[in-house]
Amino acid sequence: MMSSPSITYIIYFVTVSVSQVKTSKHVAQLIEELLSDYNKGVRPVKNVSDALVVKFGANLCRLLDVDEVNQVLTTSLWLELQWSDSKLTWNPDEWGNVKRIHIPSDQIWIPDVVLYNNVDGEPHISVVSQAMIDYQGTVIWMPPSIYKSLCQIDIANFPYDIQECALKFGGWSHDGELVDLQQLPPRIDDVIETRFDADGNEFQFIELGMGLSFYHESAEWDLLSATSSRHVQVYAGCCGQPKYIDITYNIVIRRKALFFTVIIVIPCMLIANLTIFVFCIPPREHKMSFATSVLVALTFYYVVLIELVPPTSLVIPLIGRYLLFTLLMVFASIFISILNINIYRRQGSFSVMPSWMRWLFVKTLPRFLALKMITSIDECCDQSLIVNSVSRNASSTTSSDVKEGGSSTSYEDRRKISQSVFARRRLLSLVEVEDVHHRLLSPPKTVHAKIIHDMAANVAVIAATFKANEMESIITDEWRLMSLVIDRIFAWIYLILNLVSILLFIFKSQALFDTRLPLVRSVAQKPLSGDAISMLHT
Repeated sequence: MMSSPSITYIIYFVTVSVSQVKTSKHVAQLIEELLSDYNKGVRPVKNVSDALVVKFGANLCRLLDVDEVNQVLTTSLWLELQWSDSKLTWNPDEWGNVKRIHIPSDQIWIPDVVLYNNVDGEPHISVVSQAMIDYQGTVIWMPPSIYKSLCQIDIANFPYDIQECALKFGGWSHDGELVDLQQLPPRIDDVIETRFDADGNEFQFIELGMGLSFYHESAEWDLLSATSSRHVQVYAGCCGQPKYIDITYNIVIRRKALFFTVIIVIPCMLIANLTIFVFCIPPREHKMSFATSVLVALTFYYVVLIELVPPTSLVIPLIGRYLLFTLLMVFASIFISILNINIYRRQGSFSVMPSWMRWLFVKTLPRFLALKMITSIDECCDQSLIVNSVSRNASSTTSSDVKEGGSSTSYEDRRKISQSVFARRRLLSLVEVEDVHHRLLSPPKTVHAKIIHDMAANVAVIAATFKANEMESIITDEWRLMSLVIDRIFAWIYLILNLVSILLFIFKSQALFDTRLPLVRSVAQKPLSGDAISMLHT
């Protein structure tokens, strides 16, 4: 025998089931009755001249993609539209106390709200979903949709950029006198402000114009703001100037630059700083190989950058300007290295350094660049003594002064010969030999004296040759010291230029100094369900 509680449960279950069956039957009959003579192509107003108020709101779910190349913003939205349909009213007492029903959106009139700046897909709301309707004729429709809108991407500060994109919704076939599109605040306590633009036109503004109850943060972008503005605009047409109403959502996003910093910016800066070490390598062939390798590496990153930024000729991105400057510096370093290798390989037997160049690069600049000083040619050999000796011998000797095959040289000939180091060697040899001959011109008195006379002449020639070789070596060292001075100077110049370029890059990075906190997912203050009907009337 069944207990009393079990019988109670069975009776309750049967009663509820019968009630639900009756309610479902009433709902089906009610929908059939409401749609029997319903024309979804006519605005649901009692008077044709009345404007139908449509409240429009949007909930941002995700920032799906920001295509910098094609300048397209892809967003996932849950829209919310509310209006009153005078043809969809009933008395709940006559229909089993049914106060709200759900009807597919393609069977009733819906506002023709479209996305004005749509670039791909359908600009209107194409998703068919259930619209919630209460007995007073209030319709709430919440269709989900994915939009691709045009967004003018400003790449001047890429990859530390902040972008502002707009989603402009408005009626397509109905002007403001037929459909009055109004803002629907995402939160209950939101206040609609009245503001004026730069032209003095009035518009309605909501600071947080989009709901974020179902927002999922993007891995690439931070959401800084999502405002809503209602504008009334006049478009010149053929039949008067009707006023059209639009609701524009301005989304401000900031790029999360960690990926670009690690993958592009830091490697580019490190490679750019390698240019400084070009001037630390001795002026030989591998110096050019190193500079060319740096150039190839920067060129590779430049090619990668081209794939990441939109192909526009309006502005050059920040990282592009930095890379271009670095490439020019590398090109200049290669050109300087070529000249410096040429200077380094100059030999003292063929090239003589001008006096002003020797004073600047050998005697002066090394003191300030912490380079080791070398013995200059002026310190090694007193050229004034040589010239005086040459002048003295030229005035006191004739063509017969140098005997046994010796030849005399005039002062003018020696001055011309002294224009090169090879000529200096000849000049020194002749001067030394003639000086020895001048001291030993007295004829030898004995056989031994003649031998000593010849030996002294030979020793003088050998000594002069060694001295000329020493002078040649010193002049060669002077050229090499000059190349080291040039390397040291340009190393400092490139170090300063690199530091300045890095500082300018940092100071011009807009996002690095933006301290605004990103918007995050908020707590829902109103449901996206049928309960919105009950909240609407509270």
